[in-house]
Amino acid sequence: ELQALKTLRIGENELTGVIPTELGNLRALTSLQLYVNQFTGQIPSELGELQALKTLSFHGNELTGAIPTELGNLRALTWLQLSNNKLTSIVPTELGNLLALTKLEMRINQLTGAVPSELGHLQGMTDLYLSFNQLAGKVPTELGKLQSLIRLFLHVNDLTGSIPPEFVNLQALESLYLNGNEMTGTLPTELGKLQAMKYLSLDHSEFTGVVPTELGSLQALITLHLGNNNLTGPIPSELGKLKALKTLSMYQNQLTGAVPSELGHLQALETLSLYHNQLTGAVPSELGKLQSLETLALCKCN
Repeated sequence: ELQALKTLRIGENELTGVIPTELGNLRALTSLQLYVNQFTGQIPSELGELQALKTLSFHGNELTGAIPTELGNLRALTWLQLSNNKLTSIVPTELGNLLALTKLEMRINQLTGAVPSELGHLQGMTDLYLSFNQLAGKVPTELGKLQSLIRLFLHVNDLTGSIPPEFVNLQALESLYLNGNEMTGTLPTELGKLQAMKYLSLDHSEFTGVVPTELGSLQALITLHLGNNNLTGPIPSELGKLKALKTLSMYQNQLTGAVPSELGHLQALETLSLYHNQLTGAVPSELGKLQSLETLALCKCN
């Protein structure tokens, strides 16, 4: 009966039971936040009637079932947060209708199926979190259209295929997490053009080929995780140009050649993990200049 109600925020309590379908009658509602409670059952499809809704936050509950396709009717929605639940089924293609959406968070659920190509319609999107699910198939090339995207988290799923070269268009991207999938192919040289990149995590996959020398152009890069793949060839000396780098992890590959002395230029480096490769030669004395170094792992090399 609270027809004038605009904000309902009752997060971080110990509320239980199901989410009332009657909330769909609160047509003036702009913010509905029920996060970090113990709600169970399904998300009511009636919430698709809340045309004024801008924020919908249900993360940290025990919700089950499918994500209602009716949520695709919420054309004013800017933030949809459904992470840390037990949601199943697919990511609805109808979410591609939410053209005002800037943040879509659905990580740590049991979602299956493909990442919808329709998400490429969301030109204002800055944050896309779909990690820790059971999503499969290829990463849609359409995600390369999201030129406002800053954070893309797709890690720990069952994704296959290669990194789309269209990602070269993501010039605002600061964080790219694709680790813990079954992705294959070579690392695109185009990644070296993403000058805003700070966190690049591609480890625990099945990537092959050489480490692109172009990665040495990522001057803002703080962490580079390439471990546990099937990468071959030398460690590019160009990585010695990454002055902001704190973590360089390339363990458990098939890398050959010497450890580049240029890595001694990385004065911010805290972790250098190169173990379980086929590296040869002496350990460069230049590594002794890395006064911030806390972890140096070179075991099981040659």
